[in-house]
Amino acid sequence: MATWKCSSCGYEKESRCKPRKCDCGAKDSFQKK
Repeated sequence: MATWKCSSCGYEKESRCKPRKCDCGAKDSFQKK
């Protein structure tokens, strides 16, 4: 498991693969933390 952080709103999510879209509407904005 990896922690991903949205670069536009700062939302953090734990997921095995990179999340595509954030709840804030940004696409491909997740960076591995």
